[in-house]
Amino acid sequence: MDTVLYIVGIILLLYFLATKIPGGVHKRRINREVKKLKDLQDRSREGEIEKKDIAHLPEIVQKWLIKSNVVGSQWKTSVHIKQKGQMRLDPDSEKWIFASATQVVGLTEPSFVWQVKAEVKPFIYVHGADSYLDGVGSLQMRLLNLFKVANEKGGPKINQSSFQRYLLELPWYPQAALNRNMKWKQIDKHTARVVMNHRGVPGEAYLRFDDEGDVVYTSAMRFKDTDDKAELMECIGESKEINLMDGIRMPITVHVTWRLPEKLYTWFKVQIFKLEYK
Repeated sequence: MDTVLYIVGIILLLYFLATKIPGGVHKRRINREVKKLKDLQDRSREGEIEKKDIAHLPEIVQKWLIKSNVVGSQWKTSVHIKQKGQMRLDPDSEKWIFASATQVVGLTEPSFVWQVKAEVKPFIYVHGADSYLDGVGSLQMRLLNLFKVANEKGGPKINQSSFQRYLLELPWYPQAALNRNMKWKQIDKHTARVVMNHRGVPGEAYLRFDDEGDVVYTSAMRFKDTDDKAELMECIGESKEINLMDGIRMPITVHVTWRLPEKLYTWFKVQIFKLEYK
């Protein structure tokens, strides 16, 4: 029995070292990326956001920024978001797995750093990191925070998809809609389009609003994959619950869906449970 316990102890120690050491490296890399994100931000705008700051925008966008309490709030440069939810990694499976994530977003210079931990099986986790910094997108996924299952950085498809994600998620950080380089156009009574070219990366997204000015739906064309055969697909965010977070009214529960050629594939049901502007 003593021999068995000794062997089990050695195995557990090796497992701990094998997972914690790569985890520390991953954490330091995330910290460096967050620092870079914050260093990129423009801090020239200070004080309170006023109605004159949104006067150039289409009526429906102005209505949204007033409804969301952006007007009257203070200019900020970043926002920290904590999320939890369920993921479905296979469009042909009905199995949902629990996931928790943190995200830091730049408000004046488009950028984000997102990291997620998902339990694929009991005590078996996938750790992922997705970022868009200085016009470059990246994606990394590790099993047990040890074995790389995805590792991509740069290239037209991942850069485009990452920037499109930034625009798609504008309802979570509506102050970013005041970026001077964003071009807004009202399409109809309830829909607006935003277009921006960021460091050579083109972006375009659509936001749909209800009669009160809340965002109910966002849409952008993205690359679900980045191989040579990958094609643009519509990615959709549907607001399921709207509430105040750090004084800003926003969708706090969102379902994220890919429009595949053969069907709709909802892969992430995400809820924001903490948000703080910096």
